[in-house]
Amino acid sequence: MLPDSALKPPGEIAPAAAEQSTLGGMLRPFRVRNFSLLFGGQTISTIGDALYAVALPWLILNNGGNAQELGIVLTAYGIPRVGCVLLGGWLSDHLRPRRLMLIADGARAVLVGLLTALTLWGHPGLWALCAIAVPLGAFEGFFLPAQSAILPDILNNDDLQAGNGVSFASTQGATLVGSAVAGIVVATLTSGTALALDALTFVVSALSLAMMRVAKLSIHDQPEEAGNDESSSTVEAGRETAISFGRFLRTSRLIQASILVCIAANFCFGGLMEVVLPALVHGQMNGGASGYGLMLAAFGGGALGGGLVAGALGKVKRKGLVALLVALVMAIVIALIPYGGVAAAAICMLIAGLSNSITNVLLLTVIQLVIPRHLMGRIMGLLLFASFGTYPISVALSGVLTNHFGPVILFPVSGLMLGLAILFGMTQKELREL
Repeated sequence: MLPDSALKPPGEIAPAAAEQSTLGGMLRPFRVRNFSLLFGGQTISTIGDALYAVALPWLILNNGGNAQELGIVLTAYGIPRVGCVLLGGWLSDHLRPRRLMLIADGARAVLVGLLTALTLWGHPGLWALCAIAVPLGAFEGFFLPAQSAILPDILNNDDLQAGNGVSFASTQGATLVGSAVAGIVVATLTSGTALALDALTFVVSALSLAMMRVAKLSIHDQPEEAGNDESSSTVEAGRETAISFGRFLRTSRLIQASILVCIAANFCFGGLMEVVLPALVHGQMNGGASGYGLMLAAFGGGALGGGLVAGALGKVKRKGLVALLVALVMAIVIALIPYGGVAAAAICMLIAGLSNSITNVLLLTVIQLVIPRHLMGRIMGLLLFASFGTYPISVALSGVLTNHFGPVILFPVSGLMLGLAILFGMTQKELREL
């Protein structure tokens, strides 16, 4: 029997064959208008985040501040961000993700605009910076669960993994581009100019969200692009008979295992990358700032590629098992980082970034497919809380352990802990067989 494409007139490709191609699968989400708007707005907003990340330290340090004051401002931002992700998940489920993202982007545009005005007017003091950083971090906490929950609202299940993959890749690419642009803008112009551009990117993101077509969805429906009211009576009726948040947490081994793996992974990874790695490069490797920058760039490049690779693996079977096996590769290369020069460590970081993105995309897709739609925001908020909540402990403990034992031993120890967490995930049938 001839394949379908052989029955087509010369020069015409069968639609099914085009759909199954790797490139076709990666581009399919862009046929959905809402996804294209979301992708464009969030990519621009991520570039703005990189501008802010460079402009803020230079604003403080160039105006007579010191590292301690910078740490205070970052803490004023970080604590509300962690504290608000759970509430953000609840709000995402009740307001719907698009609406909450729109509110958060609008508020952050106003706050960064106010910071810009203070910067261009004069030199904002520590307390003024903290007064802006606190609500800015809170709205970031509201935004993040909604951002993680919105794709199942606008893409069908077949396109969800490709959508997650290109979104992860876009975030990494925009961060790399934004960091380079930020350095040029701050160096040649001012921190205030970079902050003004950041505020503008929030406006662009908010406009892209506002332009999305609102869909009427029940908790069991596939997403559609037509509709007028997110809070439809169908959704409300479905919620009344749907499983509760507490019961779902008690009965879902998948979510329980995911939370434990997430806590263990972020506990090992956070302090290792931001405290132990710079100490290793500065000390034993004698690689200097350029060596450290090379490793971070290698990780970012690997993460960019990993997002694209994961998005192309839409037909892979047992996504959960594949994700865990790839994560095991990441644990191994992390353990090997200190046992070579800067170039060898950069290669390990490249592989780690590639593995990290593939794992995140596959696991996120699996979780999004399993979570009841009306609980999506709260579960995503809980997973984000598990990620962010371990960060302060991880960096603090890493600093203490590095001072006492040196950085080298912490890499194989962290790789071992991460590997054990992944092996635990493999013992969970619900996670392994999805």
